[in-house]
Parts: sequence; structure tokens; C-alpha cells
Amino acid sequence: MKIRRNRKKFSREAAGQAPFFLALGLAAVAAFAYLWLNQRCEALGRRLSQLDAQKAELQRQIKQERSRWESAKSLDQVEKLLLRHHLTMAWPDERNIIRIRRVADEPSAAEPAASRRQYARAGGVAHD
Repeated sequence: MKIRRNRKKFSREAAGQAPFFLALGLAAVAAFAYLWLNQRCEALGRRLSQLDAQKAELQRQIKQERSRWESAKSLDQVEKLLLRHHLTMAWPDERNIIRIRRVADEPSAAEPAASRRQYARAGGVAHD
């Protein structure tokens, strides 16, 4: 008796279809990944545009408030406020002014470093 083999089971057509469907699946995954990344980048771009507009608005407000503050602290405005609130202010008398002077023995920061080096040569310790 002769054994019959099912030759359709070992068909080359079925073996050729697996790599095609695998490549098709990988292409679909890559397409979905591209779409997701594209949408994500567009969302981030919109968010950046919103933040840039918000930054520009805040900078405009800061500029406006600085201008208001500069005009409010001007001498004319202060005098107007003093008059409006019925306040009288004057400069203090000369005898009420206390003047503080620097002691001559202490070297100032403005003096050159040469004087500090002379101090170091005289036996003291100079800290530069």
C-alpha cells in the first residue's frame, strides 16, 4: 500500500504569506507611532504658543506697572499726595542730622592693595 501525503499541507504559498503579514503589521505599528508622535508634537507646539502669549502679556503688565510705580514715586506725585492727605513735611534741622564718618585708621575697600601688602610686611596678617 502506498502512503498518500497531503502536499497542500506543505504549500509554499502559506510560507510566503507570513513575512508579508509581519511586514504589514510592522508598517501599521510604525504608522500609528508616527501619528501619535505627530499629535503629541502638535499639542506641545500649541502649549508653547499659549505660554509665549502668556509671557508676552505678563511682560507687558510688568512694564505697565513699572511705569505706574515710576510716575507714582516722582516728587510731584509725592507732593500731591501729601497735600491731598493734609500732611506737611520739611527737611530736618541741621542739629537733628547725625553724620557718621569712617575712622581714619581702618583701610577702606577703595584703597589699593599695595597698602595691605605693606601691612603684611610689617608683621601683621593681611587677608586678600
